[in-house]
Parts: sequence; C-alpha cells; structure tokens
Amino acid sequence: MHKFNIKNIEKLDNPERRRTMPPEETLLKFKVADDGTLLDVGCGIGYFTVPASNLLKNNKVIGIDIVPEILDFAKEKAEGINNIEFKNSEEYTFPVQSDSVKYVLICNVIHEVEDVARYFDEVKRVLKDDGYFLIIDWVKTKMEVGPPIQDRISVDEMVQLCNSAGFKAIETIDVSPTQYGLRLEKQK
Repeated sequence: MHKFNIKNIEKLDNPERRRTMPPEETLLKFKVADDGTLLDVGCGIGYFTVPASNLLKNNKVIGIDIVPEILDFAKEKAEGINNIEFKNSEEYTFPVQSDSVKYVLICNVIHEVEDVARYFDEVKRVLKDDGYFLIIDWVKTKMEVGPPIQDRISVDEMVQLCNSAGFKAIETIDVSPTQYGLRLEKQK
C-alpha cells in the first residue's frame, strides 16, 4: 500500500498543483459555505485548510494529520489566522466531537487507508446529519504523478465503498485532469 513520504513535501504545494487545483476555487466547486465547521482529514501542509478559513470566516476549520512533523508546516502557513486549529490524529480516530462537523474533506488520502470501512465509520461519527463528505482522489489512470495505478480507487469503486459505508454520492466534481471529486451525504 502506498503511503505519502514526507520527504516529498514539495509535491503538496507547487505552482503546477495551484494551477490545476487552486484550493479556494476547488472548495467552492464543492459548495463549501460559511455555515459550519470544516474538518480537513490528512491536511498535510494546510493546502486546503488555510484557504477554507477564508471561506468559513464565522466558523472553524480543523486540520488533522497522522504525521506530527507535517503539521508544523501547516501551522506556519496559518500563523495569525484565528479560526484554524491543527491536531495530530490517529488514522482511525479523529480528535473531534461526534456530530460536530458540517464538511469533512479528504484529499488524496483514502487510497492510503487499509481499512476503508473503519475509516468511513469515523467520518460518519464526526459528520452532522446535514453535513457533506467531500472526497478528492486520484483518477485511476497511469500517469507520472501520484501513487501507483494499483493503489488508486476509481470513481465507481469509491462510490461503491461510500454506499457500503452509508454515504450517498450527490455530485461528481471535476477537480483537475489527474483527480476527481465526490460530494456525498449520509444516507437517510
């Protein structure tokens, strides 16, 4: 299973990524609004966390990651921003209250998770009933960037995994040439 190596940190924020997937514009494609807390799971350097704080000026943005060293980069980028909180996390236990989050964003992480069902149970635990689960992951095509093709999850496979976990896909988002997006809600 492919896991991101912190030695490749420059891949998390570079001119090409900003050109093909500008963070604030991407969040707007997912209809993120100033109406609740956003949890950025696997936030890394805060690529989406910091721009989300601009969109959610009256609410909180929480960035969590299992790699404490990477959170130092995120905290540095967020210096002086009052509505962001960064927390170290365990892979299957998010340090967030149950039913407290309007948006759970997970970008380029799910293909690294061994027990997806368990992971999605934790997403469901923290997500409010009227909240949205936002996924960005790699298109399942061989390309020079991203994880090996055998570790990627296609859109159809991801929708199936989400359905099995009690989420319903309500929209597919065109994120970039190399990544797809899904906007989901809890099945009622």
